[in-house]
Amino acid sequence: MPYTDVGRRLSLAFIAALIVCTSPAAPSAQGRSARSFLWKVESGTGVLYLAGSVHALTADVYPLNPAFERAFEASDTLVEEIDLAEGNLLTLAPMILTKGMYQDGRTFESVVSKETAVAVTRRLGSPIAAELIRTMKPWMVMLTLSALQMQQAGLDVALGLDKYFFDKAKAAGKPIIALETAESQIDRFDTMPERLQEQLLQSTLADLDAQSKELSTILEAWQRGDAAALERTLLAGFKEYPAAYQSLIVERNRNWMPQLDKCLARRTPCLVVVGAAHLVGPDGLLTLLSRRGYRIEQQ
Repeated sequence: MPYTDVGRRLSLAFIAALIVCTSPAAPSAQGRSARSFLWKVESGTGVLYLAGSVHALTADVYPLNPAFERAFEASDTLVEEIDLAEGNLLTLAPMILTKGMYQDGRTFESVVSKETAVAVTRRLGSPIAAELIRTMKPWMVMLTLSALQMQQAGLDVALGLDKYFFDKAKAAGKPIIALETAESQIDRFDTMPERLQEQLLQSTLADLDAQSKELSTILEAWQRGDAAALERTLLAGFKEYPAAYQSLIVERNRNWMPQLDKCLARRTPCLVVVGAAHLVGPDGLLTLLSRRGYRIEQQ
């Protein structure tokens, strides 16, 4: 696959929507937009607040727009993609290593093209590091490189929006509901055809440095509540890969809708926090909720 802008945008969307969102330091909390990436959804007397999360941030994003804090205070239950108590690295490491490593004698170099293998080795810059990824599947190599980029950019998943509200809910004794498991998220990558995994890895390799600038644009759009801008940026690359779009966005959104319906049937509000890419576009949660006739208002 050529190193195209479409491919780069797809890898950006993957990182932002699923595991991590890598970007340089966030703009100052001052000068914040009056709008936030948060919507109030109503059905009769039922209410839920739907927040689009960036999964890794920097400290200067805080304090958040007050609308987020008001939504949290008004809600007695937090709903997130996974239970972050079970999603920490120490807990997940054995499962990720089992799924992300070849168990049948194959190696990374034997599965991908020579061009891809050379590009990864060059990017890692060390024979020792290259040896460490020798038995990794392409999707695992892609996420490893993205995680390294996140660290270099000074981003921290401990400062992500979902982690922020998870910690607040635990401290306040509020129930936390998970929409899916961390293992199911990993399986979304692991069940992809190897050719698609390699294409995504190539895209990531092509523009790891350039991603920092574009991801800064994503973060700025998120801070000003610009759903249209995020839709253009995050979903553009998926047009080239409909199967990946179906697996990572469409199927998961549809799977989550019954829980959102349950929230709207409750007497007290829920705060729902999921990756920002899941809210936007023709298959986004905002569209699905609107089609059900629910009233939606950006906060």
